[in-house]
Amino acid sequence: MRAPWLAVPALLLFVGCPKGLDPTAAYREAARQVRFSVERVEPSLQLALPLDQSRLVLRVTMGMENPTGTRLRARGFQGRISLDDQGLAHPLGGVGFNQGIDLPAQGRATVPVDLAFTYRELKDVWSPVSSAVKGRRATWRLDGTLELDVMGFPISVPVRASKGSGASNP
Repeated sequence: MRAPWLAVPALLLFVGCPKGLDPTAAYREAARQVRFSVERVEPSLQLALPLDQSRLVLRVTMGMENPTGTRLRARGFQGRISLDDQGLAHPLGGVGFNQGIDLPAQGRATVPVDLAFTYRELKDVWSPVSSAVKGRRATWRLDGTLELDVMGFPISVPVRASKGSGASNP
């Protein structure tokens, strides 16, 4: 049986502990400085018979840059991908990963996440996705939450990243 007084130090860490006494403060500050990017979006078609069993998979490579001197460990990510095309936002779906990823101090890591569409689902998003894949100007957006492990405690960091595609975008 655990003594109830043990909960007090844990509560102080996250609620009212002065910054100087919080052993996770440096990690929290480092986590806030992580930068995110959409590195690339690669479509692949997985044909099957009957054709309605076919799928389109968009592999989105998410980049994470840690500019601090503190090594971090990502526990997982949950987010949504959308495509902005001709001033309209087209939500495409949810993506995520649950494996641990190391973010070295002053380093980078990339993580591929897949977004798959069945034949039926593809009908709803075909126009903007096919236009972007063919080279028309569009912006891929990734929004979500990255969960980091700091001394066994989870820290959530908001993720916002985008990447332009097409003739006018780098």
